[in-house]
Order: sequence, then structure tokens, then C-alpha cells
Amino acid sequence: MQFNLVDKEWIPVKRRDGTETMIAPWQITDGFDTNPIIALNATRADFNGALIQFLIGLVQTMAAPANKIEWKMKLMKPPLSKELQTMFSTVRHAFELGGDGTRFMQEIEQLEVEVRGIDGLLIDMPGENARKRNTDHFVKRNTVNAMCPSCCATALFTMQTNAPAGGAGFRTSLRGGGPLTTLVLGSQDYDLLWHLIWLNVLESDVFLRVCANTACANENDKFPWLGETRTSESKAGVETTPEDAHPVMMFWAMPRRIRLNMTSLKAGVCDLCGKSSDHLIQEYQDKNYGMDFTGAWLHPLSPYSYNKDGLPLPAHAQPGGVSYRHWLGLVQANAKEGRVPARIIHEFQENRQHNLKDCQFRLWAFGYDMDNMKARCWYEAKMPLLCVEPALRGEYENSIAGMVKAAVEIAKNVQIAVKKAWFKRPGDVKGDTSFISNSFWQNTEPAFYEALHNLKKTLESDADCMGVRKEWHASLCNEALKLFDAYAWDGPIEDTDPKRVVIARQELQYFNKSKKIKGLLDLPVEQQPSGGAKKKSGQLIAQHG
Repeated sequence: MQFNLVDKEWIPVKRRDGTETMIAPWQITDGFDTNPIIALNATRADFNGALIQFLIGLVQTMAAPANKIEWKMKLMKPPLSKELQTMFSTVRHAFELGGDGTRFMQEIEQLEVEVRGIDGLLIDMPGENARKRNTDHFVKRNTVNAMCPSCCATALFTMQTNAPAGGAGFRTSLRGGGPLTTLVLGSQDYDLLWHLIWLNVLESDVFLRVCANTACANENDKFPWLGETRTSESKAGVETTPEDAHPVMMFWAMPRRIRLNMTSLKAGVCDLCGKSSDHLIQEYQDKNYGMDFTGAWLHPLSPYSYNKDGLPLPAHAQPGGVSYRHWLGLVQANAKEGRVPARIIHEFQENRQHNLKDCQFRLWAFGYDMDNMKARCWYEAKMPLLCVEPALRGEYENSIAGMVKAAVEIAKNVQIAVKKAWFKRPGDVKGDTSFISNSFWQNTEPAFYEALHNLKKTLESDADCMGVRKEWHASLCNEALKLFDAYAWDGPIEDTDPKRVVIARQELQYFNKSKKIKGLLDLPVEQQPSGGAKKKSGQLIAQHG
């Protein structure tokens, strides 16, 4: 079966008038002035996340702007579809999903291993161990037995881009298992699919300096499936470092040795998208010891932290999701902890945003929370990217850093206080109480974004920001007490002690107004009030005692 991913209309999208259709990659600007494409429209969230990276990668590889002037010009007046078709056609041979030659993101040689059901390409499907132990309680086996070429190509790219640990020798993606991706997202005049792609493409010279080796100019240094696989067996293995590949490899990395079975096709309905196809793919093969990506890779769409040896480590989604608690590291750098935003976020804020129309740009973060080879959850979040004058940027970011750090401390305080209310010896009790802090982050998020806008306005009016910081502190303290009061009396009945609850509440109030918290917010430290707290304590004892 021939199915070329440059030529075929295989990417599901939605147009301005609500029409749902399929396009080829070169059609992303089709109808730009009449009925433009506004969004990807895959059946799965992780597929949309993979498809936007596929399109960004293709444009970055074949149609990157030469300079800032070209980038800004094409943001509002993009290349015609025919122009993109001409650009992309020069690499169409690298994007054949089937056929007898090289195949997109697949092993170049036949694999002498057992075939697997095609659902194994889906990261959230139960693995072999889960099937053997009958632990596939929430995501059932045998629900996806056949995929159309469109869904299969997307699943393949999703797997290679996010590849988690998969057993001995099954390599993770270039950014590790389930990397966090952050993109610039526009609105109003910049709300089309083309804008989303172009906002996340770097100028050619900037991109080529981010990472890897431009001297690696062979095709298989860019698209590794066009040559012999750099295998990584334990004894004679080869690691792939940034010195071993062209920069565009970051979008086309192939850690898994996969080969789709294109001979046992059937006609029917795709189990993912529900569309009919004469070429449903049911099986694939995969083999361990594929490309082993090591070293200081710096993918432009991911935030990083630096370990004690100065090696960059890509960020990953964690239990509880992505929220403003991750602001330091996703939106702005946290030098003390060595966390930096993705290069595309940095470039946008430093060199692009102030030159665009007044518009609410946002950061879109998404990725899998992986526990080795198990997908615990898919997370997505959006955060505002406010444009602040360069002269105000330092004070603005310092204030936000203090606001986030104060929230981190108070979130810890409320979690500790509830445990103290529940148990006589809270330090000896094991168990997950992260739901308390997760509620705290979720409930204070609207107030945080409101505080950002108020902070921006205050700085621009050359007024004192003390009032904004005080209001934010009050919001944090109020939410902490609300959560404490909601959970404190829900502990084990046999351990209930009204006096302990009252003391825990008093301590929570004290710590939330301590010198440490106020220092983070640059607020004056005042003597802790006692009368009101005692009165409230008496009311609680009377009510629950």
C-alpha cells in the first residue's frame, strides 16, 4: 500500500464555518482569506498534540523563515498552498507510510520478531504485563483492532515522539518518556492553525544554533529511517548525541524499531475515528535496541532543568497536572533551581511579542504523565503570556516569582495542617494527601491570573504594587483556611480530637502570615494577631466538641 504523508489528505481539521475535513500538510493555508482552517480535529488529545508537532517540524524543516522580517510578514500573509507543496515535495520520499522502500519512522529492514496487535502503538493501551495479570481495568484490551492509515500514521508519530520506557532495550524518545511540550497559542487575529504553526517556528539561523550538528548533512542525519538504524545493543551499542545528527532530527527522532504490517490489510471501519477504509492496518512488529538519544539535547518546544553536572533534563508532566505552580520554568526562568522555558517561549517573549498587535497570547502545555511504561494521565493547560515593556520586565517577573513561591509554601502549609488535624502522629502516617494541594492550586488559579493583569496595569501606571501583593496574599490565606475547614473534620473517627484541630488551624494561620511568606511577597512583617484567633478557636471547640 502506498500512502504518502506529504501528498495524501490525512490530517483531520476544522474550518471557520464548522466544516470538518481532511487535508494534506501542504494545505494548511488553504482558504486562508475565505474559510480558513482553525484547528486540528483528531479523535484523541494526544493525536492533536502529535499532529501539531508534525506540522511545526515539517515547516521548520522545509519552510523556515530566513529572518525576523520574513517571519513577521508570513504570520499574516502565509505562503500559498502550492508554494508549500513545492517546498514539501522535495522530501516526499521520506514520508511513505507503506511500500517496498523506506517507510516513514519505520525500521528499514524486515524484523524477525513476533507481530503485535496495532493497539500497541497507543501509549495508553494496556501493555503485555497488564494483559497477563488482568489489570486492564480502566482501558480495556481489544478495543482497537484496526486503524485506518491516517490514524495509524498519527499513532506511529505519537509513539516515536513520546516513547515511554517499554522494557529492556526499548528506548525512550529524544526528550524521554512522555515529554512536556509548550507552544505559543494566539487568539483574535492570530487564532488559525497556520498562526499556531508559524508562532512556533524559529528563524532558520536561530533554530540551527539551538542544538545538534549542522555538519551532519546526510538525509538519514535528518530522517533516520532513510538509512541503517543506529542500534544500541548493550555491548556494541551506539548512543546518538547532538553531535551525531542534524538539528531537524529533534522533530524526527526514531527511538523505536517499528515496522507496520502492510500485507494483512482489510476493509472496514477504523476503531479510532469510525471512518471506512479499504486498507485497515491490524498488526505491527517492534524490536528493542533502537536509537539511544543521550547527551545535551535541547528540543525547542520543551522546557528544561539543569542537573548538578550542567546537563539539561527535559520537563515531564507530573501527577496533579499542569497549573500556575509550574509558572517558573514554563513561562519564566527560575535561575535558582536551574529551570528554563522552552526556546520557542523564550524567543517569543524576548523578540516577537512586543512587535505584534495587542493580543492575548497564551502558553499551551501538554503531555503524558508516565510512570515508566504506564500512562497515568494526559494533561493539558493554557496560561497567559502577558506582554510587558522591557523596562518593567525585571520587576514584573520578580513579583510573579515571589507570588508563585508564596503559593507553594502555603499549599504545603495547608496540607501539613490537615494531617496534623487528622492524626496524633502525622509524621508516622503514610498516604497520598496531594488532593488537598491540588484543590488549592485549582481554586487559586483564577485569582493568580487576575493578579497578573493587575500587576501589569499597576506597573504601567507607575504605581506601588504593594496592594496587588497584599490582595494575592489574602487570597492564598483565605483559600487555605477554606480547605482546612472543609477537610479537617474528615479524619478517622477514632483519632478525632477537637483541640488538635483548633491548634492545627491556629498554626496554619500563623505560618501563612509568617516572616518567610511575607518576605517572598516583599510585604511588611507585622505582629501576629492573637485575640481573633483565640475567639475563632473557642467557636470551633463549641461547635465540634
